[in-house]
Amino acid sequence: MPRQFRSLISALIVLLVFWLIWSRLHIVIWVQMPWWGLLLLAVGIYLVIDYGIDQVFGRRR
Repeated sequence: MPRQFRSLISALIVLLVFWLIWSRLHIVIWVQMPWWGLLLLAVGIYLVIDYGIDQVFGRRR
């Protein structure tokens, strides 16, 4: 599977997950976190999801 196709799939899955979370979120929780901490958290979540997708789709060749 080409790398661009896997990147597209991972981006769509991340958007779907965030959309599902956003549509169900009714309670706002305020956490004191600097902007760079939130950025690191977002990058970490993306890497975990990307690794999971690679494990699922990468081994089927």
